[in-house]
Amino acid sequence: MSIQNNITEQNSNICVSCMGKLIVDLEKNENICSNCGIVTSHDSYHNSSYDVDHSGNNEPTSSMMYDISLSTVIDKKNVDASGKQIYGSFEMEKLRRLNKFTISNDSKIRNLNKAMADIRRITGILGFGNLIAERASYIYRKALNKDLIRGRSITGISVAAIYIACKDVGVSFPIDKVGDYVENISKKTTVHYYKFLLRQMKMSVSIPEPSQNISKIAARAKLGGKTQRKALDILSKVGDDPILIGKKPISLAAAALYMAALETKEYTTQLRLAVAAELTTITIRKRYLEIAQILKERSLPVPPEIEPKDEYLEETIPLQDSPDCSKPHELIQVEL
Repeated sequence: MSIQNNITEQNSNICVSCMGKLIVDLEKNENICSNCGIVTSHDSYHNSSYDVDHSGNNEPTSSMMYDISLSTVIDKKNVDASGKQIYGSFEMEKLRRLNKFTISNDSKIRNLNKAMADIRRITGILGFGNLIAERASYIYRKALNKDLIRGRSITGISVAAIYIACKDVGVSFPIDKVGDYVENISKKTTVHYYKFLLRQMKMSVSIPEPSQNISKIAARAKLGGKTQRKALDILSKVGDDPILIGKKPISLAAAALYMAALETKEYTTQLRLAVAAELTTITIRKRYLEIAQILKERSLPVPPEIEPKDEYLEETIPLQDSPDCSKPHELIQVEL
């Protein structure tokens, strides 16, 4: 026994890569090889004989699984926890069938199975990460535990949960085009279930700031950084005014960019910004006038609008960012 301990102690001082001598750093609990310089944990050498995991289940828990990855699975190996063979295959097969029937016969588990599959599918289509999927799964579980799903569409509640998760994280959700990605689910249905979950579960979501849309719109409209900084400055001056309460944040961002472009003398039009923000020129015009009115009331300078020189304004707008256009570039003629 003493010989085996001596061999183990000697091996703990030898690098496994180059067989060089290890230097122990007790302060950081690390082993450093004096030959090749590899750094390993000091505990890994002393506990190497105890690293074998006999549980057979190393998967991390996840709320995206219907059982949070804590299910009881009877595999076909017919061995117990210590690895010994279990005799009596008929009884084990009977236990497997009973376990499978118990799982499939539970309506709550079937509901969660379909909902988690929908959440994974929809978040994958929209390009969202695991953070939003996990958050949406958690929201759906809470709704199911409060018996809010009965008699309602599982897919509709799943989309609404994803919408709430996006609001919590601060990620934009394409609510206007949700019908293009999910069958039989429209914007009206999503908003209905969204408000229903917020009301019944007494949840509150943060309102997105208009400044979050500045960079996206500016990139699509080909505006520079100076205009973006000026637009952020304009929003900081008028953002707390009650006139702008309830207005679309993206419309305020587009109007601020238009005003900033006038001040920085960077040529752009309301049409270009409307295409970039997927809005109408009337909306941008209204938000622009409201922001200009607030600035005048606060005795702040308002840049004058540039009058068009020609009767027709011809402008080439990059429409590849707009989902409604198939051609990469198209010449648009607008009558003023």
